Amino acid sequence: MMATSFRLAAPGVTTPVVALRALVVLLPCAALALALPEVPHWFVLVVVPVTAVMWARAPDHGVGIIPLVLVAGWWAAHGVVDWRVLVVAVLLLGAHVAATLLSYGPPTLAVDPHLVRVWVVRALLAVVPVPVAWLAVRGLDPRQAPAWLWLATAALTGVLLLVTTRLTRSESAR
Repeated sequence: MMATSFRLAAPGVTTPVVALRALVVLLPCAALALALPEVPHWFVLVVVPVTAVMWARAPDHGVGIIPLVLVAGWWAAHGVVDWRVLVVAVLLLGAHVAATLLSYGPPTLAVDPHLVRVWVVRALLAVVPVPVAWLAVRGLDPRQAPAWLWLATAALTGVLLLVTTRLTRSESAR
């Protein structure tokens, strides 16, 4: 008698790959769930998980932009600027990094720990401008803030992005 077993993934797929695929699905959904108790439109509630699953199956496909844009767009359209926006930014960035790591090879290829470290450092550096922008939006009334303050905030964000770019360049580019 042949024993049958239930497999979550195809033969040869490693546990880290399954975990990364789960993150690609769960992180955009968690970012959307932070909106509770306000319930997003049914279209967003359906399309985000469906496209996140599609993205997890094909992490290098362009469908990945849909759950990211829908979640970020929902938050932007509702003008929420409390602490949840910071968490949403980290969750969406985490989904993007997980998909990027998955896109480096077929599902049977083991995830390289060095590559994970490189992308985690890049993600942490990409998060640097998030609190600066959040504080600017949260602390400034656009009707009362002088024009130079917005320019200074934009310049600071630009400098932080340049520093991030400089720090994340590959060793061969240096």
